[in-house]
Amino acid sequence: MTIPRTSAIFLASLLALGSFSRAQAPTGGPPAGARPTQTTIHITGENPGMRLRDRQGGPVLAEVNYWRVHWSPMGTGHVCYVTTNDGKGASDLRLVLTDNEKLADYVTQETMAKLIPDFATPPYKTVGATFTFTGDSLVERTEICKSDQYTVETTWRGLSPGNYGEMRPPNGFLMQFIIMVAK
Repeated sequence: MTIPRTSAIFLASLLALGSFSRAQAPTGGPPAGARPTQTTIHITGENPGMRLRDRQGGPVLAEVNYWRVHWSPMGTGHVCYVTTNDGKGASDLRLVLTDNEKLADYVTQETMAKLIPDFATPPYKTVGATFTFTGDSLVERTEICKSDQYTVETTWRGLSPGNYGEMRPPNGFLMQFIIMVAK
């Protein structure tokens, strides 16, 4: 049986936009296309994710949201969110595997929770882990998150060429990224 997946690799930079000069920004906010006079980097790194479904459009059985952070105010490191089913059942998992607990808190509260309402509800159980990867981002890539109790291994195959993307969600971030979709 083929199990449908939704997956992508994001090579991302999130920028917290700074203030606009008064001449550029009337009271209603900055004009379309205006550039800030100051930009603060929020986080840079990679953010591949994957959803496992039992059928096309079916319920999500498992989801992995992985961060390899190259720079943030909390340092560098890895954060891997794992949720099975909706994460609320007695046997469901809702984990954040990490090698930098301060970074995991930052990504959870200051990044993901600001992009996705109720992201941290219910809270994730924090688990110390190590991280490795194999392959390249041209053909196939596997991320491995390993703790004493859990091993999470995700593989993306059939990667599309990277395409530039940009989003301005209502949380004040400018998100610039390269997205590569996996078959």
